[in-house]
Parts: sequence; C-alpha cells; structure tokens
Amino acid sequence: MDKQNAWRTRFPPPSHTSSYLVEGRRVPVDALRVRTMNFNQHWRTPGIVDVRYEVILPGAYAVALLEGDWAEWVADCQRFPNPDASVERALRALDWPAPSRALADPVAAPLLLMEFAHELLLRWFDDGVPEPPGFVLNTVDEARGAGNDVYLMGRARPHEPRLSYAYQD
Repeated sequence: MDKQNAWRTRFPPPSHTSSYLVEGRRVPVDALRVRTMNFNQHWRTPGIVDVRYEVILPGAYAVALLEGDWAEWVADCQRFPNPDASVERALRALDWPAPSRALADPVAAPLLLMEFAHELLLRWFDDGVPEPPGFVLNTVDEARGAGNDVYLMGRARPHEPRLSYAYQD
C-alpha cells in the first residue's frame, strides 16, 4: 500500500470541503480507518452495533486516484465486457471518457464511485487502528458527486480498544 496518508497530503484543505461525520457528529480524520479484509461483510465479533457515517472527499482526489489505473481498467472492461455491469454500460455510452469527465456525468459518477469506493476510502483513511474514539468503515451504501466533492455514506463500527476483534470469516 502507499505510504500511509500519502493521498491526503496531496489534497490539503482548504482547497476542498472534506468532512467526516459519524452518527451526525463531526470526527477527526485520524479517528477513521477502513476495513480491508471482507469489506461489506458482517462482523464476526459478537455485539458490534453498526453506526452511520458520511465522508466528503475532494473530487480532485477521486480523479487522481482513478487516473492511476484507468487505462488498464478500461481495457479490461472492453476486452472482457460484463453486460450486467451498469458502470460499464454508462461509460460505454460516453465512449469511455477520462475519469474527470466520467465523474462529472450524473449517470456515470455514482456508479463509478460505488465501483471504486473501497479503494477511495482505503487510500484516504488507511487501515489499522483508529485514534480513539475511532471507527472502522465497513460498507458504502451510497456514493455521489456534487460540485468538486465526492460523498460516500455507509456503515462503520465503533472501535473499542479493549475488545478482541475477529477479522476473518
């Protein structure tokens, strides 16, 4: 993985309106981490109660991250098309645009953000143990772009340092 937080340092505030909310309360960026293994799956540790989160990330960050592997990803989609993949259909309808144009399209943007949501979160927040009182992001239920920002919403678990977590299924 990239050096921890390397992406965040490339897009410092105030050039964007990043914010991090859990259950409607603002939390510092270092209080959030991302589950790497089994993202989107239930937690095996008993007693975990999910909480809602919403993060706003800079759209320029999403464009930069996508540009890194865009040509290869598009080539794979073209070589091995998946007719059931709505993101592929949306991008094909736009003639496979560059990431900046795709993220500006009202149909393609949410689909593309959902496709790459885990990677966007992981590169921005990293994995590991959050600073207390922290949270570990586990799902993305909604993704959208608005202006120069990217909104990702989903579920997280509060991190309890005294609890031993089961990390694999």
